[in-house]
Amino acid sequence: MQKILFLVLCAIIAIFQYELWYGRGGIYDSKALENSISQQEKTNQKLQDRNDLIVDHLQELKGSADLMEARARKELNLIKPNEMLVVLPDDASAPISGKK
Repeated sequence: MQKILFLVLCAIIAIFQYELWYGRGGIYDSKALENSISQQEKTNQKLQDRNDLIVDHLQELKGSADLMEARARKELNLIKPNEMLVVLPDDASAPISGKK
């Protein structure tokens, strides 16, 4: 009788250990979740830094009309009447274009 009771207790302990290590919410799931969270925090930090730079740049644009005009000229190729705009490409292999 004691042997059967001992084997039943060992089986119960083994089942609980299996659930602890491999079951839902077990140790392996917890470690995988911690790794996922740390990777997401790194990604979020990079995005937050980028957003901070954009906000800083927008604050600069709001404060200076000259800076806003320069950016509009560069990005939108805007020109004033009787003005010639020459756009130089980023790479040297592309041809130079001009607008009048």
